[in-house]
Amino acid sequence: MTFNPRQSGLLVATLLSTAALAAPEQASNPFDWGADLRLRQIYIGNVGLDNNSATADRNFQRLRLRLWGNYKPNEQFGINTRLIWEGRHYGQPDTNSYPLPGFEDWYSGGILFDQLNVDLKPIASLPLTFKLGRQDLIFGNGWLILDGTPLDGSRTIYFDAARATYELEAIDTTIDLVYIDQDADTGRFPQPLNDDIEDQTEQYETGAILYLRNKSLLQDGLVDGYFIYKHNREKLTNYVPGLDSLRKNNGAPFPSPSDTGDIHGLGARIDTKLTDTWSLRAETIYEWGTRNDADLSAFGFNGRLGYLLGGPLKQSVHFEYEYLSGNDPDSGTDQAFDPLWARWPQWSELMVYQWPLESRVAEATNLQRLNIGWGALAHDTTTVTVNYHALWANENSTRTASQLANITDDGKFRGHLFTSWIKTKVNKHLSGHLVAEYLLPGNYYAKDRRDNSYFVRAEINLAW
Repeated sequence: MTFNPRQSGLLVATLLSTAALAAPEQASNPFDWGADLRLRQIYIGNVGLDNNSATADRNFQRLRLRLWGNYKPNEQFGINTRLIWEGRHYGQPDTNSYPLPGFEDWYSGGILFDQLNVDLKPIASLPLTFKLGRQDLIFGNGWLILDGTPLDGSRTIYFDAARATYELEAIDTTIDLVYIDQDADTGRFPQPLNDDIEDQTEQYETGAILYLRNKSLLQDGLVDGYFIYKHNREKLTNYVPGLDSLRKNNGAPFPSPSDTGDIHGLGARIDTKLTDTWSLRAETIYEWGTRNDADLSAFGFNGRLGYLLGGPLKQSVHFEYEYLSGNDPDSGTDQAFDPLWARWPQWSELMVYQWPLESRVAEATNLQRLNIGWGALAHDTTTVTVNYHALWANENSTRTASQLANITDDGKFRGHLFTSWIKTKVNKHLSGHLVAEYLLPGNYYAKDRRDNSYFVRAEINLAW
C-alpha cells in the first residue's frame, strides 16, 4: 500500500473525532468508551548478531491508536469492542537492501478490531459467566498463555475464543474452560477495514484450556493447575513463488515455517508471599504429543524468588531460574519446549529478534536462564529496574537444518544479557518508559554471529 504522513494525520484525526462523538452524556448511560495513543521509537543493533548484514540494524517508529467502547444494559449482558490502527516508518533497514520483495518503509498500517465480544451471565443466581468472541486471554503471569498474534509485535494479542468461568465460592476457586479457534491471518471476520490481510501467526490453531485457580490453599497465595491442548495446521502462502513459508506483517516480509501436530500440556503454578519481605512464584509444565511429524516430550520450569529491601526507595531484588528443554539431535523424539501462546518479550525485548536464528520470532526454547535483578521507586511516578541474565542452551540443535549454520558445537553458552527499564506514570492520561538492553553473545553461536547487539526503545502513552 502507498502511504504518506498526511494520510496518517487524517486517520488519527478521524478516529479521535469518532471517540469524541461516542462520549456518554450521563453517568447512568450503559455505554462506556475510551481511547489511547502509543508512540514508540526503536533502535536495534545487529539483528542476527552479524554486523556485516545489510539488515542488521533497525531504526523505526510505531504509532498505535486504539478506540474502545462497551455497552452493558444490565448484569446479564454486555458487548465489548476495540478498534486499533498502527502504522510504522522504517529509517533502517534501507528499502533497496531488504532481501525480500514487498518491504514498505512507510507502512500505512492495518485497521482492525482486536476486541469484539459478548459477555453473558444467562442465569443470575449461578456464578457462571461466558465471554464469546475476539478477546484477550492472560493466565498466570503469561508464561504460556498471553499472545495469540505473535507476528504483529504487540500491536494486538487477541484470541478468537469462547470462555466460560465458574466460581466455587465455598472453596475460593475459579474454573475456566476456554476454546480457541485462531486463524493464521486477519482475513476472517471481522476483517480489517482497510482490506489489508496480514499474517498473525504461522499456522491455523485450535485448542482448549482447562484452568483451575485456588486462593484458599495458601495464605496470601494462589495455587493454579491446568491442562492445555493445542492443534496446529499448516498455513502456506503465495506472496512469492517458491517461498510458501513467507509471512507479511507490519510492512516487512520474512520467512517463518508452520507448525503441525497436537500438543498436550499438564502444569501447575504457585504465586505466594512467604513472609512480609519474601515472595515466591514458580510454574512448571510437561508437554507431550506430536509436532512436525515427530513425537513430542518436553518440559519447562520458571521460578522467581523476590525480596523486599524496603526503605524510602522501596527497593527490591529478585532471583529467577528458567529451564526450557531443547531437542537432542540424536534422538528420534522432539524434546524442544513449545511456548504455546506465549511468544512475547517476557524478559527481553532484544531476544525476540534473535530467536529466529534457531527457532521463530519470540519462540523461546532450548534455554537455561539465570537472572538477578534490582528495582526501586525512584519517584512517586517512576520505577527503575536493572537485570542481568546469564543464558545457556541445553542442546546444540535448531528448528530447521538451514539454521544449523547459525550455531556451533564449540559450547552452549548463549551470552550475557543486560536489561534496564525506567517506567513512569504521571497520571491516568500520561505514561511512558525507556528500555535499554545489551547482549554479549557466547560460544553457542557461530563465529560469524557473535557481534554484540543492543535494543533501545522510548515510549509515550496518552489515554482518554
